[in-house]
Amino acid sequence: MAGMISKRWIINYLLIILIIIFTYIGNRYQVETGYQPENRITTLKPQDINRISIQLADYTITLTRKATQWQIDTPVKWPANNIVVERILGIALSETESSIRADQIDLATLGLQFPTAILSLNDTQFLFGATNNIGQRRYVMTGSTIYLISDIHLHFFSQGLSALIDRHLLPRTMRLQNFRIGSLKLSKTNDNGWQNDGKAITPNLLGDMITKWQTLEASRIQPYQEANIPKQRISATFEDGSKIEFFLMDISPEIIIARPDLGLQYHFSESQYYGLLEPAQE
Repeated sequence: MAGMISKRWIINYLLIILIIIFTYIGNRYQVETGYQPENRITTLKPQDINRISIQLADYTITLTRKATQWQIDTPVKWPANNIVVERILGIALSETESSIRADQIDLATLGLQFPTAILSLNDTQFLFGATNNIGQRRYVMTGSTIYLISDIHLHFFSQGLSALIDRHLLPRTMRLQNFRIGSLKLSKTNDNGWQNDGKAITPNLLGDMITKWQTLEASRIQPYQEANIPKQRISATFEDGSKIEFFLMDISPEIIIARPDLGLQYHFSESQYYGLLEPAQE
């Protein structure tokens, strides 16, 4: 019994000595605990970024932050997909353990002489070069330095507008005034209700349909297939007098609603027919 107690005291003494040693080392050499992001490629903070420019092979897309909503300014004016934009901004926080000065290597060997894309966050540019075969990383140049970082950012904007635009057909930030679909001629009343061709809507089935147009998100957005013939034209007019036209392209095996002015088409599950279109067919 005495032997067990003696061993226990020895262990306790050893632990106390180790604590003293580690404390001394930490104070002597100023060791900092916790995660220290020492290898960030920029000092930018996402919350301070309010301008974005994306240069692709065919065109340039610019965006600005309007309060909490990102807005596409060119080549069209329309709300952006906030979630996608925030993911793009994540490049400002990227870290790397591999970097080289741009004047120490031939840019062409890393795909940076003619970059795949150029992303500008405020006044900071990121040039996207080739990928590295190991670890799914990409060469990105900002300033006079080339970094090798995780290849996760280009994917969010390489498809252009179809990746960046808001997935709602009629975002709530756009104040809808009139809506024409099928035989329906819907207009907003003074009390923010809806009427059909001058007649009050009861029950509120058609009002629910408009809500679906404002709240349902497309499962995906793709370039508009102009060769296909529209089944129906749908129009929306806003309080500022602006107007847009949709084409109903298909309802099976999925609902496809096109915006010819944007060159895009929105894809929805066939099961959403009852909310988006069915009330207009009655």
